[in-house]
Parts: sequence; structure tokens; C-alpha cells
Amino acid sequence: MNQNLAEPQLNETAELDLRKYLDIILRRRWIIISVTLIAVAITMVVSLVMKPVYTARGTVMIEKEPNILSFEDIFQIETFRDDYFQTQYKLLQSRSLAERTIERLKLWEKTEFAGRKPTSPEDLKNPVFRRKLVDSFLRRLEVKPIRMTRLVEVAFKAHDPGLASDCVNTLFEAFVDMNIEAKYEATEQATEFLSQQIADLKAEISLKEQELQNYGQEKDIVILSDKETTILDKLSELNKALTEAQIDRVRKESYYNMVKDASPDFIPEALSNPLIQRLREDYLKLSREYIKMQEKFQPEYPEMQRLKAELESARELLKGETQRLVMAAYSEYQTALKKERSLQELFDRQKEEAFRLNSNAILYNSLKIEIENKKNLLESLLKRQSETGVSARLRGLRTSNIRIVDKADIPIYPSSPKKLRNLLLALFLGLFGGLGLALVVEYLDNTVKSVEDVERYSGLPTLGVVPVFGEEAMYSGYYYASRSGKDGGKKKTGKPEKATAEEPKSIELITHFAPESTFAESYRSLRTALLLSGPRSSLQVLMVTSPLPNEGKSATVSNLAVSLTQMEKKVLLVDADLRRPKQHRIFNLKNHDGLTNYLSTGLELNRLIKSTIVPSLYLINSGPIPPNPAELLGSERMAELLKTLRDQFEFILLDTPPILSVTDAQVLGKMVDGLVLVVQAEKTPREALSQSREIIDLLQLKTFGVVINSLSLDNRGYYYRHYYRHYYKHYHQ
Repeated sequence: MNQNLAEPQLNETAELDLRKYLDIILRRRWIIISVTLIAVAITMVVSLVMKPVYTARGTVMIEKEPNILSFEDIFQIETFRDDYFQTQYKLLQSRSLAERTIERLKLWEKTEFAGRKPTSPEDLKNPVFRRKLVDSFLRRLEVKPIRMTRLVEVAFKAHDPGLASDCVNTLFEAFVDMNIEAKYEATEQATEFLSQQIADLKAEISLKEQELQNYGQEKDIVILSDKETTILDKLSELNKALTEAQIDRVRKESYYNMVKDASPDFIPEALSNPLIQRLREDYLKLSREYIKMQEKFQPEYPEMQRLKAELESARELLKGETQRLVMAAYSEYQTALKKERSLQELFDRQKEEAFRLNSNAILYNSLKIEIENKKNLLESLLKRQSETGVSARLRGLRTSNIRIVDKADIPIYPSSPKKLRNLLLALFLGLFGGLGLALVVEYLDNTVKSVEDVERYSGLPTLGVVPVFGEEAMYSGYYYASRSGKDGGKKKTGKPEKATAEEPKSIELITHFAPESTFAESYRSLRTALLLSGPRSSLQVLMVTSPLPNEGKSATVSNLAVSLTQMEKKVLLVDADLRRPKQHRIFNLKNHDGLTNYLSTGLELNRLIKSTIVPSLYLINSGPIPPNPAELLGSERMAELLKTLRDQFEFILLDTPPILSVTDAQVLGKMVDGLVLVVQAEKTPREALSQSREIIDLLQLKTFGVVINSLSLDNRGYYYRHYYRHYYKHYHQ
């Protein structure tokens, strides 16, 4: 049955808090610092090596051109659309304007553009060379419109501040000249065009007038206005009469169609006709009287016969009178129709007569209208010719819609490199790059680094943490938690002196040689946690192992044994690692008459147990390395040995091989009261820790917990460092 205290938490997507990120930054701080320093150093070197670049700036204003100077208006084209200013901005960056500026300043003679090699006349004729000059000029040029204004800022970069200023000012002058030349060149072209058009138009008008005169004489045409022409007046009157007749016919036809099938009650004329109204009243009176008598008499009654005859007579009279109204409407409709047809025939004959008499006049009028149109066009062209002539005479005034607002001054300070900005940017990018690299390294690093990792990947409690051992750790304050007198004063003023010969050079037995050190306290904390994890009877025989080799289990078990003797307990340490024994070297003993000899050759027990330099601590060394260590450790003799030793010692600690490498620890696990697993921070893979837990669960071995060895407290945050550095000082006070 599994007796472990917790279940493993293998969810690697557990929520990360800020403390964990801070822990990663502290552990990988040298990566972040290195990347940042490299970025800052490279940026500093590049900034110092780069040749300074100066930027000259000037401002120009682009206005709309006056209408008098606008040639486009001749063709009814809107000159100042929204794209007008965009066109001007592009002209400022055009290659033709750049070539003008290069020619004026002779930039091919400048080393900055042409290099140190002198420019020959052949180079100036070379299109590739000139293209490179223009490209170099345009790369340094920057045109930036100022929002909500008609101002444009032009900047030019060069290593020579004077050259940068000259390039901007010369560019402005060339831009103004190009604008004036383009404008007046268009004006001159317009003048020539207008002159040619006017001459051609005059010739056409003269020819058309002669043709009109000849045609009038040939046809003997006397032109009258429409009001003065009898035929046209008569045609107009006929047209008016025809329209009225058509309207009258439509009205009477509509009335006839309405009344021909209608009853007297729905005929408008019947309502105003007294005869029809009287006949209708008589008919209604007889109908009421007949219906009243019907209630008393039979239809054969003579009086009923008389009333019925009178009722039929009244109905016939009313129907006849109504029919006469319908016939009257029909007669009026036919009369209107005949009148319309008669007027239509008369109108058609009059129209044919008008067409016949005025066919020659129509052609004559068309020629006359054509001549008038050409005269109007000639008048417009003459007016435009006058305007363009004024524009041509104003050329000498050099009027332009381009005005230079601010000429470029010689820059005093370079625009690049901006060393401070570059260094700050490099620092910023270096920090973020280093942080990113640290996170990547952390993601790729699958080793155990903290108590949280142990609990997450093994599900076992952490019994203790042992700081990393080394000279740097001693200087950092982990070696001695407190000092007194002269040594303490030295620690406050600076780094402590180097370790003396009396100070341990290794972490093995540091609990004995330096009992007041942080490391000794770590092992005493381990001892305390272990003793509190269960009853004393269940903690007599303990096995200490690790997932993989070289994770500090031998040093851990030796220091744990020393810490138990400091409680005045009799402790036995058994070196059960028959493959790579180490305890005899730790206690400076010869490796003979050991556990192998006892298990294989029957060595006496009193020769097997050896005393050590630590009081109350005894050792059974491994002895010679056997060919079958797993079989020896799993033998009945080994079990009997442990049973015998239980009566002689209060605590028995076994140093065994790694649990994943060989089966020795797995065999011994059934013979002990429990085991302690040792992992080394930033070395033991998480997978190895998880596999160790799986084997422990599979074999149902009792496990008290895990010891984290060689943990760097610098990476654990302020709390751990503060605790380990000052705990003893406050404790002794």
C-alpha cells in the first residue's frame, strides 16, 4: 500500500505568479545582464565609430496660382483639385529637380557624394554615374508637409553641415525656377496655339459667310421672323384649335361612355331635368301605392290591374326620356369627333405647305447659326489670347506661387548618431532581449529548481534545503551565519578574508567541522523535519538515495548522521553503495573488512563496525566492489544484519546507489523503515524525479520526503537570503 504523503502534480500549465517570474529573473540574471551589456557595448562602439550626420531644415509655402496666369482655365479644367498639393510634394522629390540642384552645386566634386576618386568628364556623361548621384541625393532628402497648412518642411542630411544647408537652399531656388519655367512655357505654348486657332477660325467664318450669301441669292430667300410669317401664324392657330377640339371630343366621348349603360339615378343630366324628375316621382308614387294594395288584394283585382298598367306606362316614359339623354350625348360626341377630324386634315395641309415653303429657309438658317457660333468662339479665343499675352509680358517679374518662408541655416549639432537615445534604446532592447532569452533558457531547462518543482513533479514533501557549497557561497555569507568580535567587523566593512586552512574545503562532515555554519543548520533542519514526520520507532532504519548519480546523497547522509549524534544518539552509517562507495573516503578510513566481506565471506560483526572521528557515529564501509551487489544486498544475511543492528543502534542510515540507475536501492527499500530522496537543484531532471516517484509507488516503499541539495539561495528571493544570513545573529542575541 502506498504510504507517501501526497500525490504528484504533473500539470505543467499551472498558473504562474509574479513571484515565480521574479525567481526566474534572479536565477537567470547573468544571461539578462550579459545580453544587456553586449547590446549596450555594441551600440556604444557603433555610435562612437559612426561619422556624425547633420540635418539642415527649411520651410517653403505653396500657394494657389492667380487665375490670370492659369493656362488650364482655357480648357475649362479645375486647376486646384485636392491632388494639386500632393503633386507639388512629389515635384520636390523628383529626379529632375534633384538633377538641377546637383548641377548648380556641382556635387560630383564633393567627396561625400563622389568618393575620394576625382570625377572625370567621362563619368559625368555616364548615365549610371549620374543615376547614382541622384539616388544618393534623394536618399538624404526628406519632404514633410505641415498638417492644416500650406507649408512644407524640407530636410537634407549630410556629414558636412554647410553642404546640408546649401543643398536645401539650392533645392528651393531650383524648385521656384522650375515652377516659373513650367508655367510660362505653358503660357507661350497657349499663345501660339491660340494664334493658329484664331487664324483658322477667321478663314472658316469668311468662307461660311460667302456660302450663305450665295445660297440666299440662288433661292431668292427673304428672311422673316416667325411672328411675321403668315403661314406660321395660321399653322399656330390651327394647332391651337385642333388641341381644343381634341379636348372637347375626349370630354364628350367620356360622358357618352359613362351614361350609355347607366340608370337614371347615375346620370348627372337626369338629376337636373325636371321632366325626368317628375316621371321618376310618379313612378315611385305608383310603386308605393301598388305595393300597399298588394297587401289587401289579389293581382286579379281590377284596381290592381289598373295600377299595374299605370306603373308600366310610367316606367316606359322614364326609360324613353333617359334614352333621349343618352342619344343627345352620343350626338354631341359625334359632332365633336367630326370637328376634330376636320381640323386635323386642315392642320396637316397647312403644315405641308409650311414645310414646302420654308425648306430653303431652314438650310439658310442653319448656315447662319453655324456662322454665329464660330464668331462666338472667335471672340472667346481673342479674349484668351489677350490674357495669355499679359501673362507672357509678366514673365520678367518672376512671379510665382512658391515662396521660401525659412531658408536652411547651417546646423550646429549632429542629428545622428544620438548617443544617449541609442544607449537608452540598446539598454531597453537588451533588457527585453535578455529577459526573453532567460525565459527561453528557463523553458528549455527541465531540471528541478525549487521546492515547488519537487512537490509538483514528485508529490512528496520537502524535508530540507541545503544551500550550494563553494568559496563564492562562503563569501556571500552562507558559510557562517554569524560571526563575533574581529571577524564580524570585517564582514561589515567588506568581503571576508579567504577561508583559512581550518575551514572545511568540502561539504562532507561540515556539520561536524563547522556546526555554526548555515550548512550545518540546514542538516539540523533536515533532522528535525525527519524526526517529526513519524513515530521514533518507524525512523530507526533509514535509506538515503537519489534518482541519478552525483546528486549529493553521500554528503547528505553523512551530515545527517553527524546531526543525529549531536542529539547524543548512537548512530550507525552503512555504506550500501557497493558500486561507487564513498563513505570510507569521507571518514578517511581504509576500505577493507566491509559490508561485501560480511555478506560474502562471513566476516565477524565486531570487525565490520568501525568508529569514526565523530563521537557516537560508527561506520560500516562497503568493502571491495563485488560482481553481484544487488544479490548481496537482497540476501537473507543482509536482512539479518539489519535486524541485529537494530538492537545496538538508535539510528541506522544506509547510503545506497541511485534508485533509477540500478536495482540496489529498490531491493533494500523493503528492509528499511523508509527512505529519503536526495535531488540536486538545477541538475536533477524533472522526468527523473517523476520516474523515481513511479518506482517508489510501484514497489510501495515508504518515503518520508525529498532533500534539495545545492540550492542557490541567491535565486530564491530576499526572504531566504535574509533568513540564512541573519538567523544566527538574532538567535544568539
